[in-house]
Amino acid sequence: MLEITPSAEGLTVEAPAKVNLTLRVLGTRDDGYHDLESVVAAVSLFDTLLLQPAGEVSLVCRGGDVPDGEDNLVMMAARALAAECGVRRGARIELEKRIPAGRGFGGGSSDAAATLIGLNALWGCGLGREDLARLGATVGSDVPLFFALPVAVVRGRGERVESVAASPPWWVVLAWPDFGLSTAEVYAAYDRLGVPGGNRPAATAILPRLAGPSGGARPFLMNDLEAAADSIRGGRMDVRACLEGAGGVSVGMTGSGSAYFALADTGAEARRLAQAARAAGTHVHVARLLVDGQEQRETPS
Repeated sequence: MLEITPSAEGLTVEAPAKVNLTLRVLGTRDDGYHDLESVVAAVSLFDTLLLQPAGEVSLVCRGGDVPDGEDNLVMMAARALAAECGVRRGARIELEKRIPAGRGFGGGSSDAAATLIGLNALWGCGLGREDLARLGATVGSDVPLFFALPVAVVRGRGERVESVAASPPWWVVLAWPDFGLSTAEVYAAYDRLGVPGGNRPAATAILPRLAGPSGGARPFLMNDLEAAADSIRGGRMDVRACLEGAGGVSVGMTGSGSAYFALADTGAEARRLAQAARAAGTHVHVARLLVDGQEQRETPS
């Protein structure tokens, strides 16, 4: 994950999207954050960062509606690393956005992690991945996750991350509407609604199912934030209904929304589902779960 590719133009790092296969809210912490447990997987939808030596740190964003100033997590990560290592040099960072923002795919956090990896090499800081993950936690709660993927269990507010030795064979249809959802607003709605009822499995109950058919994961694709996200959707497009209406069986919401995913066992199944979901009005991307940072290849039938 987050491997560096050198070229004559500079250093390139691909930053993957993630999906929360499960997400449980276990309570509220003293620091105001929510205590979470989640099983997360990286998928083959990438932003790309190109880093080049320069006199000062600057950021150019292409694609996507994201800021390119100091509020961008890429700039925050660059500033944090420079301060940590006493770096006085700069870098020109070009960010090609493909991961839609505000949908629960973690693109901003992934970009920040990729920035730390790339600038650590460009500036010769010599920090290990554990140190970079620790520094990433000061930039954003989800940043450390991307040093532990392709599959990981996340706990706390996101700072406690454990890599999982798993290689789910599934295809994934990512689907999202034209609107995003504010994470802060979704958590506020969760606090108003209270804990979801029913006997819900632990977030980690899905782990023994990761090697089997995608249908076996269906009962475990729980996201405690889904009802809260649905309550502030305001009658706009129901992406779960679109995926299930298109034939999706194992469907879940990622992060705090507004995106959903559907698991499939073959590329043909995923493409059929994506075509139907697109016809229903959603944006879609057919992806694979990543294995050691690499996209899996379809096994010939």
